[in-house]
Amino acid sequence: MRNEVETQHTDTSLWCFHQQHQEDGKPNKALEVCQTRLGDLERTVAVNGQELSREQQQAEDQRLEKLLSHPEQLKAKQKKTREDGEQTENLLKVFADAFRFQWEGEYGPFVSIKFKPNPSFRPATRAAMVFHHMEGTLVVDERQRRIAEINGQLTSEVKFGGGLLGHLDRGGTFHIKQQDVGSGHWEMTLMNVQMNGKVLFFKSIAVLERNSYSDYTPLPSGASPQQAAAFLRKDVGVSTASANSSSRSR
Repeated sequence: MRNEVETQHTDTSLWCFHQQHQEDGKPNKALEVCQTRLGDLERTVAVNGQELSREQQQAEDQRLEKLLSHPEQLKAKQKKTREDGEQTENLLKVFADAFRFQWEGEYGPFVSIKFKPNPSFRPATRAAMVFHHMEGTLVVDERQRRIAEINGQLTSEVKFGGGLLGHLDRGGTFHIKQQDVGSGHWEMTLMNVQMNGKVLFFKSIAVLERNSYSDYTPLPSGASPQQAAAFLRKDVGVSTASANSSSRSR
């Protein structure tokens, strides 16, 4: 876990990739995404397996240009990304204390480990509180000391503030995978979350989200947002073909 956190701090390379995004109640999207120092840029290339019309592509180009001309919007995206990253880092830091572990098996460079809640763990945040209700499997790449997969499930209801602030139902699941996408750089390839519950007394929540990430391509060191946007526009045809191929394979 320490190595996972440290590596994410020291690896400052920038990458572009394809993303398939599925969210409950919303159209499925295929996107081309490029990382920049000021935040990620993304361009939709297909919706529900259908590539965008010429007019829709032009609208995406205009949206990108507008975003580039308003750097404060990019900074807002960067702030959200940074906050998500900080929360993930904090959870990784307490993961080893939050669970008890049991060796399950080994295949190639990977070690599979079962985890269950540690009864003596005292969570300091709502996110960490979920650990008291979760068990699953952790897969580690032993050679590179990186997390390859986490598959977890809520085995009991999670109550926040005694239930007054909300709850998550038993049975919720999450599944993430990451791998070396080149030059020792690790990136996420799958994130699948399914949770149900309520927040603030009455508002029901249903989170069903699946993201797959593929075709990682490195950007030149120090690439500007304008250069990343140019890459997105240039690569639209490749992105659409990949999106349609992925849709057919599913």
